[in-house]
Amino acid sequence: MRTFDRILAISDVHGENDKFLALLKETEYDPASDLLIVCGDLIDRGTQNLETIQTCQKLQQQGAILLKGNHEQFAEECIQDMILERPSEALQLWVCHNGGSNTYDELINLSKSELKDLLSFIRRLPLYFAVGDYIFVHAGVDSKKPIEQNKENDLVWCEDSFYSCQAYKGKTVVFGHIPTFLLTAPNKRNDKAYKQSAKVWYDTLNNDKIGIDCGS
Repeated sequence: MRTFDRILAISDVHGENDKFLALLKETEYDPASDLLIVCGDLIDRGTQNLETIQTCQKLQQQGAILLKGNHEQFAEECIQDMILERPSEALQLWVCHNGGSNTYDELINLSKSELKDLLSFIRRLPLYFAVGDYIFVHAGVDSKKPIEQNKENDLVWCEDSFYSCQAYKGKTVVFGHIPTFLLTAPNKRNDKAYKQSAKVWYDTLNNDKIGIDCGS
């Protein structure tokens, strides 16, 4: 396996392509010497969803690892319904309640062929990636079973108990999905200043988890 000078990880880009590119520039990301891992939720909420996907596809071609998040799971089911032109309760839930409205507004301008290509891309996204002493996932793991036996929902959603339970011995799980301010002070979820000061979360109890969704 190739060796890398650095492993860089980001999660929950959520359609913020310009911010994502600015962050890559700030970190001086070099695909020739760095391993980049994007831990899911490329889309939704932001306004540059297709641009973000295109950026990630280019990065993937250069060696970056893209993982599937729950928002890709939403999109997968809804794009399939769009292609089949069938009524979709899932589509309504995605657009109205799960942050998919901006993404949907971009998708409706795509041809069926383009939607099929996008669906194929999403379906090929892996659910986790392990390298060295690290396991990268979108949301978490069910550590009662080996990582390879985890189901999709275990990894793109996960149980609340994950954050306080021991993960895998000798491994550190790097995850996104839940903004870190909810892990440190859930009672401040409506405190704008506190949310904007969110930082990477380290599990100081078990020393085996790192939360990297800082709420953009």
